[in-house]
Amino acid sequence: MDVRFWGTRGSIPTPGQSTAGFGGNTSCTEILTDDGTQIVLDSGTGIRALGMEMLRSRTGPHRIHLLIGHTHWDHIQGFPFFTPAFLPGTELNIYGSSGFQRSLEDSLSGQMQYSYFPVKLTDLASRIHYTELEEGFFRIGDVFIETQYLNHTAPTVGFRITSDGTTVAYIADHEPFWNSPGPVFHHPGDQRHIEFLKNCDLLVHDAQYTNDEYRTKLGWGHSPIDYVVDIALAAGVSRLALYHHDPMHEDDAIGRMQEYARQRVAAAGSNMEVFAAAEGVSLRVAGKGLTPTLPEASALDRRPISGGRVLIVTDKHADVSAIESVLPDDGLQLTSVTSGSSALERVATLSPDLLIINAMLPDGEGASFIQPLRAALGKPELPVLLLTEGRDGTESLYSAESIATDYLAKPFSPPMLRTRVRAWLARTIGANGLQIETAVAPATDPQKPPSTGPIEMEVARTSYIENIGAIPLLRPLTAEQLHRLVSQSVERVYPPGELIIRQGESGDAVYLILGGRVRIVEPVPDSPVEVFLGELGEGEVFGELGILRERPRSATVMTLERTTCLRIPEEDFVAALQDSAELSMGLLRILAGRLYDADRLLARYAPDPLTGLPGRRAFNEMYRRLTAGIRRRNKSVLLLAVDVVNLREINDRFGYAVGDDVLRTVADALSDSSRTTDLICRYGGDEFAALLLEAGGNNDADIIVSRVQQKLNALAVHRGLPLAVECIIGITHSNNPPETADELLRLADQDMHTKRFGQIR
Repeated sequence: MDVRFWGTRGSIPTPGQSTAGFGGNTSCTEILTDDGTQIVLDSGTGIRALGMEMLRSRTGPHRIHLLIGHTHWDHIQGFPFFTPAFLPGTELNIYGSSGFQRSLEDSLSGQMQYSYFPVKLTDLASRIHYTELEEGFFRIGDVFIETQYLNHTAPTVGFRITSDGTTVAYIADHEPFWNSPGPVFHHPGDQRHIEFLKNCDLLVHDAQYTNDEYRTKLGWGHSPIDYVVDIALAAGVSRLALYHHDPMHEDDAIGRMQEYARQRVAAAGSNMEVFAAAEGVSLRVAGKGLTPTLPEASALDRRPISGGRVLIVTDKHADVSAIESVLPDDGLQLTSVTSGSSALERVATLSPDLLIINAMLPDGEGASFIQPLRAALGKPELPVLLLTEGRDGTESLYSAESIATDYLAKPFSPPMLRTRVRAWLARTIGANGLQIETAVAPATDPQKPPSTGPIEMEVARTSYIENIGAIPLLRPLTAEQLHRLVSQSVERVYPPGELIIRQGESGDAVYLILGGRVRIVEPVPDSPVEVFLGELGEGEVFGELGILRERPRSATVMTLERTTCLRIPEEDFVAALQDSAELSMGLLRILAGRLYDADRLLARYAPDPLTGLPGRRAFNEMYRRLTAGIRRRNKSVLLLAVDVVNLREINDRFGYAVGDDVLRTVADALSDSSRTTDLICRYGGDEFAALLLEAGGNNDADIIVSRVQQKLNALAVHRGLPLAVECIIGITHSNNPPETADELLRLADQDMHTKRFGQIR
């Protein structure tokens, strides 16, 4: 394959005579495989020159695959100036890691708001497809691409690209996990990194700092040159390109770093070629003919971590505050304890998905508690992040009785810790959803199968007064008030997966969790999507909102593990609220927090305000759920990609009010031409998508398209529109729909392109 560097600088562009040799544009590298597949890595300012060269040298529609490791500005700031993206014949497939609580599309469009740029992302004439990546693999034609999380201050992936026996790895932003000197690396993260780079023919790697500079840049997310050389040597790399040059480094400084790296390679007795990547340089990469090993997971499978449980074990309030400042933004449930013994007492009840443990605890070394905590949970592979006191030496990384999954030195960077936690949760709980315990309630007769429903138990009133009185919400109540609260209550033990509350049913009780965990989901109106609202654990209540509103239940509550609840009758709970202002205020604070979080989640799935249809995000969620049932039933689907013709000209000529009427007309025509079980959405500014379930092939497609066109004509006349509404409709059919909609949308778009300059269907 052929590789060309269009931008090699990190952080910020640095034009000028002193940087002209190695280049001043920010990150952009082009790969052209032997079969003509064009891959662009990052869209820093270097992508502008690449786009201009593409227009000069290549005719016809462009099909480009843009891979973005993360969305920090120096890796996306050139995208608004990438000329092919403005052309109607261009197909631009963008792959990358999503940012914190922001999609890939949202991150790109943020810098193209009118406040910053005259053209919005949605106004680009090219066909743009977005694919958010996790750690794993995917294919672009015959090109095999692997991804792995890197150690940076934002969710970042590196790429390993293999085609025709040649492999190129691209690592634009990465920091050592530990400062172990090569050639032996002790940190598990560094070992994973070496394995990912093993035997690649060309490694393009972040080498921003000298070793002296790195001592003052810990936690900034970039690598010193010694580490990069030693990692490449350990991985058996053939050629190493030093990349992501520091903006403070002029050409002379980069030249000295290049020479230093070559001397280090020679001293190691290696013949590995080392050079500093320079803007405009092209090179041919010939491979060893190695066949890539198929990773276990697809990089295209979304692995939501929202609701994951993190147990923090430290007596350092500053550490807890730093962690709590970043992790809740990802929807994680945090619990902190101050000692290893406290963690052992509570770990079975809390059932965390990840542990963060301080190296030194009041009752011993943090590492000594790792194996007992894993044993108490029955999870030998539970990820554990150990907060150490420094990065000098390697003796603290391993001990005879315990090995942590990851290590982070203090003082740590909260964003760096956040990315580490995000990576480990995606690797563990994210692959198959949140881990659910398999324990069930015991049967009363050992000869009978376990119970499949709740078991009611007699409440020992005296012991309950003492136990539930320690729950923060109920702490203001006196012993007499607590006794009245539980006098008519019933304890129930639920097995995993049991529905305690169903959305829409009437309620006459409030539930207090005595042990275990439940998940709360709420259906999106007029759609099959259920939105995850959160998890509740020991000492928390649910079911109170329906009681206070005197309305049916608005959400569904399901157990995640064996869960014990105290079922408190409605009248007793309301009486307790009326009797205690402190209890009422405590509940009000809880409700305010829950409603705020729920509104933020549900807003992501709010219908398009103009057409009332689901938007892009909701469509992708609904697609996954609907097609899962289709695959189980061995049925087929039709996908229509609908593009309104000349909407911009309609707005310019007739005004936006008419343009809005056109969009509403298209939405209504699609809805009227489909069944209630089908899925119609507004996918973009002038784009719609229709997923028709259990529909046949071309015959059904022709019937449906004809019906849509008839509806469009009839509605345009009925509503008095001053023009005929025209649409181009691309069609694709699948007997085995993929798990995500991306591939079907791409095929439907291809069909649309073939029709764009021909007859409109």
